[in-house]
Amino acid sequence: MSAIDVHIHTRGQEDGDKILKAMDKVGLKRVVLFAVPPHRKGGKQPHKTVLDRIARLVKPDPERLIGFAWIEPSLPDAVDGVVYAFEKKGLKGVKMIPNHWYPADEGPQACFAKINEYGRPMLFHTGILWGQSDTSQHCRPAYFEIMLHYPNIRFAMAHLSWPWTDECFAVCGKFRAAGGYKPENWRSYADMTSGAPRMWKAEAMRKGLYYMGDRQFVYGSDCFDAESPEALKGSLAQDREILGECACDQDTMERIFVTNAERWLGITD
Repeated sequence: MSAIDVHIHTRGQEDGDKILKAMDKVGLKRVVLFAVPPHRKGGKQPHKTVLDRIARLVKPDPERLIGFAWIEPSLPDAVDGVVYAFEKKGLKGVKMIPNHWYPADEGPQACFAKINEYGRPMLFHTGILWGQSDTSQHCRPAYFEIMLHYPNIRFAMAHLSWPWTDECFAVCGKFRAAGGYKPENWRSYADMTSGAPRMWKAEAMRKGLYYMGDRQFVYGSDCFDAESPEALKGSLAQDREILGECACDQDTMERIFVTNAERWLGITD
């Protein structure tokens, strides 16, 4: 079975052709590759620099190597970075980590408003956040109810928002209701990228599948070495095993590993 991995980090030095070869070895149909965070090195790296790098990386095959801008709303060029990413670099979406800001703050909302104009997907870190000091408090999934005000954005909450998995599923339920319980209108997704230890993740997936069904989950690995087939395998085997324990059939597996991600990304072929 092929898969789409929606959660891969880059270092700014990878080779796109090498990533494609690694993908073929492990059976990945497409991958979402995040730009390097522009707030590293004390916030002195402008958005344009990191967006140029990720655009070069995905150039060998932009249909399989899906480039996401990493936008840091606290930087003064954040909104300009959104425009540059989409209009000049042809990137497909945006990744954000709430790094000492809340989604309802003025800076993030200015970015959301601009992204909403383009109707592009977003992926947010949610849940506990290793490193970056005391910022987990900003990553609660309930804060993303603010996305109700940006109807053209389909967004995913990464790591199942662990340890706030129930809250993540409740937010997805709220957006499901807001969409009239019609799957084609649902705009929120839960990225099952690990963060939770296996025991907690398995329990969360059982509860999530019971409550949400199988149309709002997407697969991610949190890989940091996309040129390595071993690293790209990520948690594929474990997550397939967990879903098997949840009595998921092949149709459900196909939705979670492929078609849900294509819907979130806006891929229609």
